[in-house]
Amino acid sequence: MTRSRRNPPRIARPRCALALLLPLLVLLGACATLPDTLPASGVLGGQQFSVGVDSEEAAYLMEHYLAGARLRPEFDRRIDALYAGRGGKGLPDRDALNRIADAFSVDFAAIYFADLINRVPANQLLRRSYEVHLARALKGYAVEEGRTLLPQAADYQLVFVPAYHYESHKNTGADLSDPRLALSSAGLSPQLVRTDEIGSIDTNALVVADYLRRNTSPDSKVIVVSASKSSPEVALALSALEPEYAGRIKAWINIVGTLQGSPLADEVLGDGPLSKYRAFVDDPGMHSMLTKRRRAAFKRIRTDEDLLIVNYIGIPVTGTISDAVRDTYIILRPYGPNDGLNLLADLIAPESVTLADFGRDHYMVDETLRQRTIALVNTTIQWLESCKHRRGGGWPTLASVTDCSLAER
Repeated sequence: MTRSRRNPPRIARPRCALALLLPLLVLLGACATLPDTLPASGVLGGQQFSVGVDSEEAAYLMEHYLAGARLRPEFDRRIDALYAGRGGKGLPDRDALNRIADAFSVDFAAIYFADLINRVPANQLLRRSYEVHLARALKGYAVEEGRTLLPQAADYQLVFVPAYHYESHKNTGADLSDPRLALSSAGLSPQLVRTDEIGSIDTNALVVADYLRRNTSPDSKVIVVSASKSSPEVALALSALEPEYAGRIKAWINIVGTLQGSPLADEVLGDGPLSKYRAFVDDPGMHSMLTKRRRAAFKRIRTDEDLLIVNYIGIPVTGTISDAVRDTYIILRPYGPNDGLNLLADLIAPESVTLADFGRDHYMVDETLRQRTIALVNTTIQWLESCKHRRGGGWPTLASVTDCSLAER
C-alpha cells in the first residue's frame, strides 16, 4: 500500500534571493527562469507523487519505467543501459549524475538518484521504520497526545550543531530551533553547540570536538544532529576525536549536509558574474565552503566503526522547487541535480544510511517539521537499540544490517 503525498508545501520567501548562501537576501538583478514542466505521477520509496518535471524522459521514468511498463522502446533501451551500467557500483557520484543530466535531463537524474537510494536494502529498512514513526507522530500531534519519544530516548544525549548565520538569520532555520523545541516538548533537553556563525568549518570543527569531549561522560550515548554547513564541521570533529570520546557518539544525523562544499561558494568567491555579491559573504565560513577545500577534507573523514550515520536529504525536481532556493537551484542546474545549495551526490556521508525525502529541497521546513523530527530521532534510536550494522561495504552504504526488525516495532 502506498501513502499519497503531493508536492511539499512551499515556504513563502523572497523569490529572487540567494537563500542560505547569501543570507542578506540580496536581490538579483533579474530573476532567472526555470524550464517548463510536464506533469508526472508515480511511486518512489513507496509514496505516490504528482509533480512537474523538465523532460519527457523524466516523466516516462517516473510514470512508466519505474512501474515496470515498457512503452517507449527508444527510451527503454537507454534507461536499461543506464541501470545495467551501475551494476554493483553503488550510487553515482556528482560527475556521473551530471553526465546523466546531460544525456537525459536534470530531473531525470534526480529521479534516478532517488530510485537508486530507495533500492539499497538498508535504506529501505530505514524508510519503512521512519514511515511507521512518522504516521504515529502525525496522529499524536493531531489529537494533542502521543508526542513523547520512545522510552529509550531518555538514555540518549541529543547534541545539535547549528548552521551558517544561525544567530543573525534565524528565519532560515539554521539554528535548528524547531527540531530542538519538538524534542523539548517530548521531554528531552537537547543541547546546542555555540559555534561561530561565520567561522570556518575547520575552526568550528575544533569547537564541536572540544564540546563533545567536555560535555560527555564515559557512559554517555550521544546523538549529534547537524544541518547544511555544520555537517562538515561535525564530520571533521568526529574524525578528530580520540577513541575514548568517539565511542560515546552513537549516531550522527546529517541533514542536507554541505559535506563536499557548494559550487555556489565557488561562483560567488570566483571571477564570474556572481562575484559582485562577494562583499556580502566574504567571511571565513563562506571561504571554507569552496569545493576544492571540502572535497579534499571529505577524503579524510574517519569515524568510529560503530557510529551510525543517517543522512536526511531532499531530492527536488523542477516542479517542487520552493521560492527559497529557486534562483540558487537555477544557478546549480548546469552542475547537475541539486537541492538548491548542494549537489545531490555530495550530501551522502561515507558508509551511512539515507532517508531521501523526494520533492523537498534544501529547506526542509514545513508544518510537519516537528513530527518529522520526532520520527527521525525515534527511527535512529530504534536502529541503535535493535540493529547490528557492519561497515566496510564501500562508499556510501553499510556492508550489512542484521538482527533488525525496525519496521515492525
